[in-house]
Amino acid sequence: MITNRKVAGVLLSAAILMLWTVSAKGQAASEQMSVTTADGVMLRGMYFPGAARKGSTQAKQTTPVVMLHDFKGTKATFAPLAQALVTAGDPNAEHPYFAAVIVDLRAHGESTKQLTGDGGVTDLDPAKLGKDGLASMSTLDMEAIRDFLVDKNDAGDLNLNKLCLVGSGMGASVAVNWAAHDWAAPPLAVGKQGQDVKGLVLISPRWSYNGLMMQEALKFGAFKKNTAWMLIGGVQDQKGKQELSRVQAQLDKSHPATDKTGAKLRSGLEVMALPTSLEGDVLVGKSGDAIDAAIVKFLTDNVAAAQLPWTNRRNKIP
Repeated sequence: MITNRKVAGVLLSAAILMLWTVSAKGQAASEQMSVTTADGVMLRGMYFPGAARKGSTQAKQTTPVVMLHDFKGTKATFAPLAQALVTAGDPNAEHPYFAAVIVDLRAHGESTKQLTGDGGVTDLDPAKLGKDGLASMSTLDMEAIRDFLVDKNDAGDLNLNKLCLVGSGMGASVAVNWAAHDWAAPPLAVGKQGQDVKGLVLISPRWSYNGLMMQEALKFGAFKKNTAWMLIGGVQDQKGKQELSRVQAQLDKSHPATDKTGAKLRSGLEVMALPTSLEGDVLVGKSGDAIDAAIVKFLTDNVAAAQLPWTNRRNKIP
């Protein structure tokens, strides 16, 4: 078990390119994100800040959402959802504030370069990404992204204690494994370093994705119970239906729909079974607004609407 994120975490070159890209009218501004993992992979993404004023009470309750694409996908898959989440933070709307990160995981999209020890650069190919590469996504890639969000948290832009992850296919496996790692991180004498993930949205989840298993992560009772879960999948494909049911079965006991008297409970588990055989990023792209609206509502009701403590994360021992 990791005892100190400073040791286990990322040597981060957080070159946040303060290039504000203002989209078409009615769309949120975005900021290019560039971070380097502990093993030298240069990750590229986009950060969509919340609309609340930096350092304000509203900003310190802004919910960050990280979105993780499927195998051979890119961050573009979730650009519409990122826009929908940030737009939901309009002060005149009924929704709390969100901030969003979309990122190309290693060997995908614009994240295909890895620095070597001798100062060279290696090209990464998703077709050559083995079990170790997938495992590095759920550790090193995610720790680099978290470190980026720690900076945003401490700047008063958002509340890392309300972190949510959305993953599609491969990205769902990455999300579950890193979230369990986050929940396993013990507190430090100088402050909080884990238990930040409060919501997970898994699209076309797989019990095992090319060796990246959910089994160990879903044995962690505190993680399962204290996280809100949304499962989305097509059920016209038999394998996809079975995988969705298998993951749900691991969560049902932690999120009962009724109490001992039969009264309904707000369970923190929602399953969206769709009449389609589409999977992963293709399902996201084809279903569009319907899935996006359902995710925004789920994250609003189960995480963003709650008032959770905000703390500075880079406290130093005096």
